[in-house]
Amino acid sequence: MELASTRRNFKRQLKTKKPSSRILLFVYLQLTNIITGPDLVLKFLGFKYGNVAEIGLGWFTTSVNFIFVLLSALVLLNNKKASLQLVTKAKKIIIILVLTFFSSVLVLDNMFSQSINLIFLTIGYFIKVCSLIVLFDKYNIEFSATLLKVLKILMILMLLYLVIFFANGFSTTLIGRYQSIFNQPNTLGQFSSLIIVALFSDRLYFSKRSKRANNNLSFFFFLSIGIVFVFMSQSFTNLLLITLILLIYFFYSLSNRILQVLLLISIILFSFFIFTNSKDLSVLSFSNVNVSASNFKRDLTLTGRTQIWRDVLDKIQLENKTLCGYGIGGFWGKTGAPSSKIDNALFAEIGQSHNGLIDLYVQYGLIGVSLFICFLSSILNKLSKMKSNSSHVIFFNFFFVLFLFNNLVESSFLQPKNFLNIIFVLIATYILTTALPKNGRQRGINKSINLS
Repeated sequence: MELASTRRNFKRQLKTKKPSSRILLFVYLQLTNIITGPDLVLKFLGFKYGNVAEIGLGWFTTSVNFIFVLLSALVLLNNKKASLQLVTKAKKIIIILVLTFFSSVLVLDNMFSQSINLIFLTIGYFIKVCSLIVLFDKYNIEFSATLLKVLKILMILMLLYLVIFFANGFSTTLIGRYQSIFNQPNTLGQFSSLIIVALFSDRLYFSKRSKRANNNLSFFFFLSIGIVFVFMSQSFTNLLLITLILLIYFFYSLSNRILQVLLLISIILFSFFIFTNSKDLSVLSFSNVNVSASNFKRDLTLTGRTQIWRDVLDKIQLENKTLCGYGIGGFWGKTGAPSSKIDNALFAEIGQSHNGLIDLYVQYGLIGVSLFICFLSSILNKLSKMKSNSSHVIFFNFFFVLFLFNNLVESSFLQPKNFLNIIFVLIATYILTTALPKNGRQRGINKSINLS
């Protein structure tokens, strides 16, 4: 009986193809495109800009994105059976996305083109996500390990960019803040937090299983660079987030409850100290720029965010948009946009309310917020039933802490231009397509898509 079982397992393994270098290259480039977009190429060509439209190269980024969408569609067409099964299993997220498309009927005429653009971007990134899920399953590619490799490659590229184009890496609007290859400093902070999350989840997984754990030199090298980039971006949110990640890592690692409680108290006190004494802490200094905690300039209004929240909420109530909102892409903009009519100088530049739920409320009203919370709850509920010692699940748990915490002071929920949102949709789709046995506990990862 044991021999028969071994043979069945061997035959099953034979059905799983090993990815060719061409497939792996596509996966790496696809993840890179999701995180940085085509702007990475333009940055290394020496362009310094906040928007590609300013340098007349919008056609380049559009063309590159279209090529990736087209290649992703070809992957889905070449794996029709798996693609249909994926669509069936991921119907919850498809319903959510389709409902956001229908909200375009609420958009004002002068905002309609922006709304349509966001709909096409959403369709494009979802096709990319689906192609990655199919390839991960077909070739048994490890999700978290592959993402970590891509993040490390990007980190090396960012170090090269720091050396070659040092001055170009600083924001032209947020003076003194570093943004590297990204379009703004806060995005750099989000990227740095993501690689720190991936590093800690990877280390935790292997430390519980083997001594391969741990290439300490690589781990501490990328961790140090990630922390340095957070300080250079002066993103206080991500600085606090790193502390929270450390807390989760040690909670995972420790089994002694007394030590856990002491750790919790010490980290809370440390975070409070950093927050209240940030003006007196000098951290980094460069020849032509001083990067210090005093430059974070944080206060109880979270650098004006609380006023933004009040102004946005007042505008929604004043125009009776509470139930359905302004529709996808129907609120933020410059001349003629509803946001431009608010008496707040910040609204001309920010393009978001700096809170994920408030921006959902702005676009989709209470109906949209309620549906999204239900969807997110169902994802987290299924995640809790998955194999807790899997590398994927450990990373997913860390990622959701990052994603939810980030949306307290930034907006990425269902934002098609935000890479954290696209990774969230990728993870959510992955979880939805993972089969659970009848007893409610998972036997393996992502076994619901049958590619045989």
